[in-house]
Amino acid sequence: MEQSVAGKSWKIMATMFGLTNAFALLALAQTTPTPLMNHTFATSDEGWLGMGEIAKVSRTAAPKPTLHFEYMVRKGNVGALTRPIESEALKGGQRLHFALKTDTDTVLAVMVQEKGGGRFTAVANLPKNLWQDIDLALSDFTLGTDKGDPADANGKLDLDKVESLSVVDLHVFFVQTESPQLAGLFPGIVSGPRELWMREFTATAAPLPVATLDGLNRPQLAWIGVGGAGLKRSAAGGPLTGTSLEAAYAVGQGKIAGLFRSFATGALTGKTSLNMTVAVAKSATFLVQLEDDQGGKFNTTVEVPGVKIPKKLSLVLADFKPDTDSKRDKIDLARVKQVLILDISGLTESVEQTNTLWLANLEAK
Repeated sequence: MEQSVAGKSWKIMATMFGLTNAFALLALAQTTPTPLMNHTFATSDEGWLGMGEIAKVSRTAAPKPTLHFEYMVRKGNVGALTRPIESEALKGGQRLHFALKTDTDTVLAVMVQEKGGGRFTAVANLPKNLWQDIDLALSDFTLGTDKGDPADANGKLDLDKVESLSVVDLHVFFVQTESPQLAGLFPGIVSGPRELWMREFTATAAPLPVATLDGLNRPQLAWIGVGGAGLKRSAAGGPLTGTSLEAAYAVGQGKIAGLFRSFATGALTGKTSLNMTVAVAKSATFLVQLEDDQGGKFNTTVEVPGVKIPKKLSLVLADFKPDTDSKRDKIDLARVKQVLILDISGLTESVEQTNTLWLANLEAK
């Protein structure tokens, strides 16, 4: 009798467990939006095109199909991997996801062009020969406001109006510069053929959390190194607790290095301080610069002691002063779009050294 009751109880529990899992799967199906686009390149190139004088798109075979883009980095040639978007194909979209790999350490830009509207860009720092997941929300894109960029009616990315998506190696643009000053910020770019692979692209209505100011809650790094700085994500075990951004570089007489990143215009509206946690291998002097969308540049400097000691910085935004080439005299926090952090020890103290900077918890309060 006991075995019979136990057997019936087990069957009832098994049935309930099965129903519970069924309901859970049903709920998951109801809360996970069907992708608006889902490109895995199993059977075709999904409409992606190579643009430029030297640009070739092909597809690798199963069991690991990928889109393969071959292009050239050199003066006089600008290439891009582009996908025309059908009218309203991305309507309701909240998230773009890519899985990309390059054969060179570089910075990729995802460019989104609205029909009759603006051009929006998000960047990702890619280490060579490693697959990099890239997750982008609408708020991760910044509107181009340079001379020649098209105007946008509301200043915000509207995916239902998108007419094209492009993936561009920013070294293609950096190598075009004729300015010695700009060339010095991006040394070591080697002209020649390059390769890029894409194994997945999806667009969904599933929202992403708002990106932190340092971008470290995204799988990709949205920072760009200058002066030859090499960037990577540093996991637990470094001088800072948890995940941080690590920049390795060298400074010297007349030589500066550092990193910068763009963020949504207005992210500093109503804030009074810019806070971050940093550590350096060797003591250094840093210039922190905020730039707005009208050419205003505003600076402050800070000393950071070495030997990898974590230091919390709180920079009062009212203390930032106009740079010598700033086009504005007064900072307008609602218009700030970029932060630049430079080690200027080589200029101010004639220091010649290699160094490493770790940064995390960048936020405005």
